[in-house]
Amino acid sequence: MRLRHGLWGVALASLTASGAVAQDWITPESCRVTIEDLAAAMPDPDAAEVRQDAARIPNGQGRLWRITTPEGAVSHLWGTLHSSDPAILDLPPELRSVLDAARTVVLESDPRAKSRTELEERFLQAGVWLADEHMPYDKPYLGGAERGWVEARIEGIFHGPEAFAALTDAGLAFYLMADPCEDFTAGVLPVQDQRLLLAAVEAGAGVGALESWDALLVELSQPDRRDTAQAVVRIQGAYLNPDGFSAARVAAFRLYREGRIGELMEWNRRYLAGLFGPGEAEALMGRADGYLLDERNGIFLRRMEKFLTSGGALVAVGAFHLPGGAGLIERLRRAGYLVERIAVRGEAG
Repeated sequence: MRLRHGLWGVALASLTASGAVAQDWITPESCRVTIEDLAAAMPDPDAAEVRQDAARIPNGQGRLWRITTPEGAVSHLWGTLHSSDPAILDLPPELRSVLDAARTVVLESDPRAKSRTELEERFLQAGVWLADEHMPYDKPYLGGAERGWVEARIEGIFHGPEAFAALTDAGLAFYLMADPCEDFTAGVLPVQDQRLLLAAVEAGAGVGALESWDALLVELSQPDRRDTAQAVVRIQGAYLNPDGFSAARVAAFRLYREGRIGELMEWNRRYLAGLFGPGEAEALMGRADGYLLDERNGIFLRRMEKFLTSGGALVAVGAFHLPGGAGLIERLRRAGYLVERIAVRGEAG
């Protein structure tokens, strides 16, 4: 469901305020990505410099990796993109082969409710979703053009302006981390992660999860995570920029499909630096990434190990969890696993 870390930062859009309401710049047409779009070059004078900087990110190239335990048990790791666009649901043959052979598919979270009580609680958690003690909560930390984009986004989801002031920071962050283009396909098409879940169910394979469906929401609701939740809101709000939205989406999809995850991360960093200024952008990303990626990667590794010991697992997590010194690939290697990249059709390098 959630689009972690707004990959739409690829387009270095100019900062302009928008008077639009209900996010009317996000339409089926602006969300559509065609094969012709993906085949087009990405003209940008900074592209060579971005590639050079991205090359310094460990394991920044590739989405599919083989993991071998010291005892020889083999599993696989796949970096997902949380989108239901056909370009993302087009699973490469190498991944399909791994998926067909997997005994267990392990996702970040399993969205299926385990009981009716849990289903009801998903929408009744006062203090988690709703700022019940401070209504209306105006969120003074959110300003500039991105405030208008966020207000329009929430109005578009709830069909009214009241929800923005009613949500907690954590609840607002949770909604903003979903790809807004999913508005047109939610409940109809699965995002890539849920496509893998469906394949596991169809094949009778086991399904595992690295955290509960609401772990991120609950954690961001803790008082000591308030700065983190607000950083996530500001970053995700920045990705709603109407200028260059479609071009950014196409560029992000192309980089993802080519396995250029490090470049995607570098474009993301540069976009935020252009919007907030380098110092503020680094501070915001440090607070957000410190939890969303670094801390959760440590949790993911500990919970992956029981599946890796048995072998035959396909672990699928957001692609940004893989690269970097604190990424899952380096963590796995430091833990004693052999981790090797598997070349995938259409990827660069």
